[in-house]
Amino acid sequence: MPTIKQRKAAQKVVENHGNISRAMLEAGYTPASAKNPKNLTESRGWNELMEEYLSDEKLFKAHEDALEANKVISAHSAKEATAETDDFIEVPDHAIRLKAAELGYKVKGKLRDGGSINIQGEKVLVVPAELMEKYGITPSSEGSSER
Repeated sequence: MPTIKQRKAAQKVVENHGNISRAMLEAGYTPASAKNPKNLTESRGWNELMEEYLSDEKLFKAHEDALEANKVISAHSAKEATAETDDFIEVPDHAIRLKAAELGYKVKGKLRDGGSINIQGEKVLVVPAELMEKYGITPSSEGSSER
């Protein structure tokens, strides 16, 4: 069962936009404890709080929604729609979808530091199109194992 201090720290994390060390200090933890937030985040009480407020089902639903995110833009100017525009269209929000996919790979342990993805034993290097164009990189299968 979470302690009162753990509950207070969880509330402060929300208020501080995820800053756990600061939340711990505001909840009454010592500066020494706040320098090592794992003491809180790896505790049984904290894990119970996270399951209560951020259940896997809630996170999955939010992630699923993000993978299919759309945004409304002006069909005439292709910019974000405003109250003045009357030609709204809905288009895929690729930035949100990509962030959700990246998070999904991280959660599944398939995204490593440095931007590489490990799928079925193969490594895939993710390079933004802008960099490929800038440095004249073309997609190739060089170095890959074809099956």
